[in-house]
Amino acid sequence: MKLIPSLGEITSKTKEAFKRFPVTLSWVVIGTFFTLFTIEADTFDRTANSKIILTFVLGVSWLIATRFLKEQFKKNLSWLFIVALGFLVVFYFTFETNENKIHQNTLTRFVLYFIAGHLFVMIAPFITKWNKSAYFNYLKTVFISIVRSIFFSLILYLGIVVALLAVKHLFNINVKGDRFLQVFVICIGIVNTWIYLSDFPKDIHNQLAINYTKALEVLVKYILIPLVILYLIILYAYSLKIVINWNLPKGWVSYLVIALSFLGFIVQTLINPIQKTIKSRAIKRFHPWFYYLLLPLIGLLFVAIFRRVNEYGITENRYFVLVLAFWILAMTLYMIFSKQRKIRIFPLSLAIITLLVSFGFWGAFSVSSKSQVQRFEKVYTDIKNTDFLTTFEKKNQLRSIIRYLNEKDELEKVAATIGYNPKTTFKTESHWQLQEKLMDSLDIKVTDNPEKPYRAHYYNLDDFNITLDLKNYDFLKRLYINLHENKNSINQYQLALTERSNILKISTGEDLIGEIDCTEMIKNLKNQELNYNLPLDLMTIEQHFEMLNVKLVFQSINLSKINDDALEEYLSNATIYVLIKEKDA
Repeated sequence: MKLIPSLGEITSKTKEAFKRFPVTLSWVVIGTFFTLFTIEADTFDRTANSKIILTFVLGVSWLIATRFLKEQFKKNLSWLFIVALGFLVVFYFTFETNENKIHQNTLTRFVLYFIAGHLFVMIAPFITKWNKSAYFNYLKTVFISIVRSIFFSLILYLGIVVALLAVKHLFNINVKGDRFLQVFVICIGIVNTWIYLSDFPKDIHNQLAINYTKALEVLVKYILIPLVILYLIILYAYSLKIVINWNLPKGWVSYLVIALSFLGFIVQTLINPIQKTIKSRAIKRFHPWFYYLLLPLIGLLFVAIFRRVNEYGITENRYFVLVLAFWILAMTLYMIFSKQRKIRIFPLSLAIITLLVSFGFWGAFSVSSKSQVQRFEKVYTDIKNTDFLTTFEKKNQLRSIIRYLNEKDELEKVAATIGYNPKTTFKTESHWQLQEKLMDSLDIKVTDNPEKPYRAHYYNLDDFNITLDLKNYDFLKRLYINLHENKNSINQYQLALTERSNILKISTGEDLIGEIDCTEMIKNLKNQELNYNLPLDLMTIEQHFEMLNVKLVFQSINLSKINDDALEEYLSNATIYVLIKEKDA
């Protein structure tokens, strides 16, 4: 396959791609233009538009996989597209939001469905038919198509960006900053997808000739397999250390075992069609020795994850690690004992599992929530039985559970344990204040280790509902100010934050123009019930100097203590809209 095709070939492939993938490409075009519209619009509803954009992004791989699946049957199975579109509609209408933000569970589901869609693309043409040579060539085509589409899209994007910059600077024509983002959306959306789909041959199952290039052999033999051996040595050395010291494994080892397993499965996929015919001993003996050596490490993986679950309960991350551990064990046993060893089982089984864990009482969200509620009940009961006198560690455990449930918007589930619903008892719109008020109401006393004082406060402006008045000002610039950065400037004027003083100094060169004291503003902010979406007047300071009039509109403010023993909090960093009016000399 040529890396760079001719213009005629590109035009022909573009037409053929639309004929073959009309639903997918229409979906991409509509989604791209909707995204362009949201960028262009003056009012942008982040939550509502994000729902639509994420649904369009998710649909691309699912519609491609549906087309590949449909092509495997002689009958007209157009209803498969209705099923795929129905799935996307369900995803859209089950989109959860929390305080005008996308709910964390929804983002996790999106990632799971995104991964599942791409896994189905990897396997869709081979669900009903199987040939390891054809499958190897298909995966090779997928990889080359991705590289080519990204390469051409980036070249086009960079070319257009340079052209826009040339027009802007050579002809003094104003080019909005949004235009660069819109060009990127077009390139990554329409151009990238179209080129990607134009590279797929129709006769996938007839591509049987294996062209195992020298570069691929070098990659497998001298890079990937040595990496597998290196990971095996590290993990077996760590296992020996555990036996000698008689300590339970650290949770981090789980990720290394999972990474090793995936690396081994990728190597197996790459060598599958030539493993019996190639002369390389390393490739020939990769199976079954890798899987025999992997089995003890899978045991280490289970010990590590069950230790974390036993100590801290199940969260989504631990749930996914546990599911992956069982999947890795199943795949390892399959590769050892099965006579067929069809590599398609890797992506197919993982895609199905990815879908199954996203919903139902057995899913990650339901199991994790129940586990943390049960853990809350246990820890709370233990603390209650000691008249709310407990250790710092035990109180911190309770705080972490409350924080977790609060982030999931499920804090009402502790009502059966504590006797009231925190969400209705503490009437506040702030998630952060809700969990803090609940902890304060429990009045838990620490006996062994006093809690460290809270180290930081954060405040932000309701900048989606404000308009800056530029009247009577010459310059406007958005600056990020912190204690370690003294190069913030607007025109020839520099702004610097003075440590432990809440004072911003304004200077030009070596000459000090004046100082702005933010102490009064910070005092007023601390008296507010909320720390987010604050009104403009609370976040604004205006000061007049001999040379300048200065107006500071704080978009966000961070206050922090120098150390745990300090009594005062000071301005440590901030994002500020700086407006300056120069006075006549």
